[in-house]
Amino acid sequence: MTYILTFANTHKAIFAEKALLQAGYSVGVMPLPSGIKAGCGIALRVADYIASNALLKENNIVVSAVYQALANVHGPVYREVTL
Repeated sequence: MTYILTFANTHKAIFAEKALLQAGYSVGVMPLPSGIKAGCGIALRVADYIASNALLKENNIVVSAVYQALANVHGPVYREVTL
């Protein structure tokens, strides 16, 4: 399953990516999908948002929102997940 993490600004997104990569997590940087109306223009794609979010909290990195990417015939649909 794929999760999308959004951030208040680009600096926080890049800082979060660095922290996750250093901890050995698989993370991808992507432009904010048009179906998501929150955060800055950059989002992170992760497989395990619970572990990723816990690591980011330990490093005082605030995630604005988490979205689950669901497959759809017309493309992915994003559903917000409660943190």
